[in-house]
Amino acid sequence: MHMTAEEIEQLLSKLDNAVPRLLKENQGIEFWIEYLQRADAIKEQAGLENYDRVATRIDAIPAKYGVLPPSQWMYG
Repeated sequence: MHMTAEEIEQLLSKLDNAVPRLLKENQGIEFWIEYLQRADAIKEQAGLENYDRVATRIDAIPAKYGVLPPSQWMYG
């Protein structure tokens, strides 16, 4: 069974709140490994019907803290 919208929001909020600590504890690729492991777990639990919304939110969270996603390292 997939999570409810409220449960998804709680996990996304928890991920968002963890970013400053993850940035402090991890540098460069280590941050992304930790972040994406957590993000993938949320996407798996959210289900296909929520995938686009959840993926968009997950991509936006690091930008809020001024962190470029790895894809932008290659093209930016």
